[in-house]
Amino acid sequence: MITTYKPSSLGELIQYYRKQAKMTLVQLETLSEVDKANLSRIESGQIKRPSLANIQKIGSVLHIPFEELIEQYIEVEERTNILFSIFNKLVQVGKNIDVITKVARKTLEYSTEDSLELVGELYTKTGNIEDSTIRLALYQVIINYSRAHGIMPYIAKGLLQTYLIERDDFTKLRSTYVSGKGILFFEDFLSSEERGVIYYKLEVHAYNLYLFEESIEMGKKALDSTISDIRMQANTIYIICNCYYYLGDYVQTKKYLDLYKEFSLPEVKDNTYLIEAVLYSASGSHQSAISILQENLPICGNYTLPHVVNLLINLYLQENRISEIEELLQLEEKILANTYVTPFKKAELGHYFKLKGDYFILTNRTEDGINYYLEAATRYSNVDLIAKESECLRLIMNIHTNNKEKMNILTIEKLENYLNCKSKTSN
Repeated sequence: MITTYKPSSLGELIQYYRKQAKMTLVQLETLSEVDKANLSRIESGQIKRPSLANIQKIGSVLHIPFEELIEQYIEVEERTNILFSIFNKLVQVGKNIDVITKVARKTLEYSTEDSLELVGELYTKTGNIEDSTIRLALYQVIINYSRAHGIMPYIAKGLLQTYLIERDDFTKLRSTYVSGKGILFFEDFLSSEERGVIYYKLEVHAYNLYLFEESIEMGKKALDSTISDIRMQANTIYIICNCYYYLGDYVQTKKYLDLYKEFSLPEVKDNTYLIEAVLYSASGSHQSAISILQENLPICGNYTLPHVVNLLINLYLQENRISEIEELLQLEEKILANTYVTPFKKAELGHYFKLKGDYFILTNRTEDGINYYLEAATRYSNVDLIAKESECLRLIMNIHTNNKEKMNILTIEKLENYLNCKSKTSN
């Protein structure tokens, strides 16, 4: 049985690599410029805390992997400034996450300094790291240490930053929303601006999940906190406005629309006529809504285009203006050419394909319609909108059950493949 040798100390590690290199202490002294007597005492463990500079020289000569060297070195080094310098170097070169977090933990554990100040320094350094995976691991170190030592502000700050990273996984929007709301138990330990951020992010998150009442609640709390960013202020009000529309409260929709119009941001004009159009539609003035949307369709921004097209298709379906839908579908290439990064905009693409499926079913092109329902279901699934995804699948099954024209074998296989993929993903 082959076993891998694992040195149990820094001295053993250096001795092991020196012997592997068939190098004497004298040769190592010459190449590393570290005194032979010191080398011997380091290997035997007599020097309890060798300098980092000497260890790096020795490691370089013996080609000891940096992470392996550091893992042993931090077991004997207790000086916070040295440990932070090691931490900075590891982060700078993007080394192993496990080693980085181990150094971070040792830095906190060994310190005789003020714990609050030290955790704050690590928190600041973590916030400057580009790699989100490393940041996530370090925030967990901060949270764990802060819980163990009762440092409430950094439990709250660590949880906030963890949520801001994890919420970007759109396939887990529901679970990350629950964890995000858990931060509110610690909101008293956040600054007013941090509270503004968490409430705003939860407002957007709830909106993306179609939890409109919760979105309004979070949005109003965000406005009561500190929001220094003008665009965030505007978006907070715009989302509240939209939520009231979806809840059927058009008086409040108009109230918040008027507040939103006060912002001189480039997107305000596009968003305003969208709300005005849907308000006309809700009141039964379909033609007024259509006129507004048609007027702005040629000049609307790329990211507003899917919303405008979807609203028009929906209105044309209600008005049975089938030929005009065909014209709108010619814009699909332009719609799909843009990159949509927010869950709600990605959901709008799902809605586009669902409406396209409705149109093809209405015009007796059943197989094409089913394919577009499957496309819509996939896009809804990618942003964790399970109810919307289920609606599309239910429409397909209703066609298969009620329609005299049964699905062909190829379409049935596509549906089975979709469901099988879903089953594997959930497992």
